[in-house]
Amino acid sequence: MSYGNVLISVIMQVTALIDQHNCSSSARRLTTTPTAAWVASRGIKHLRKDPNMGIKELKKQLQDDHKCEIHYDTVWKGRQIAMKELFGSWEESFQMLYNWRAEVLKHSPNSVIEIDIKMVDGKVHFHRFFCALSPCIEGFLEGCRPYLSIDSTALNGRWCGHLAAATALDGHNWMYPVAFGFIDGDTTKNWEWFDSVA
Repeated sequence: MSYGNVLISVIMQVTALIDQHNCSSSARRLTTTPTAAWVASRGIKHLRKDPNMGIKELKKQLQDDHKCEIHYDTVWKGRQIAMKELFGSWEESFQMLYNWRAEVLKHSPNSVIEIDIKMVDGKVHFHRFFCALSPCIEGFLEGCRPYLSIDSTALNGRWCGHLAAATALDGHNWMYPVAFGFIDGDTTKNWEWFDSVA
């Protein structure tokens, strides 16, 4: 190469440095954070054995099995997906209540089963339920004292309503179940409805 009257010779040498780096950016490994779908696919076998397994217990089981860290919210969402896969959705379960009612009335026609609904934003939602099976009604009429006691207990879970029951006394002073139902709260309107169908 020449620059004016001066001749310059350039020698270039290319070398490659292959070395191990241990800085944080190069030491990163490709990892995947567990998703709700991943939790559902791995957790379904545990929930099939124990459907009442809580979120903390499922989280611990999955972390022990797969040696990873999973957020509580991810396990909660994954458990919801797995439970839906195992038992169906709430909408499907609500429809099955009508199918169950039809089968009971087909085989025990003197039973009393009432399903009360309410409309919310144009959609049908479960509201209240009452059931008195025919053998229970006949047993009450033929062998119990003419007295009914009704009470309810609170339900915990996704549907926080009340389980109501009507109970009689038989000839031995033992409690005799006559009817049961589900109401959305311990209110006068619900008790009036329960009493009217009973």
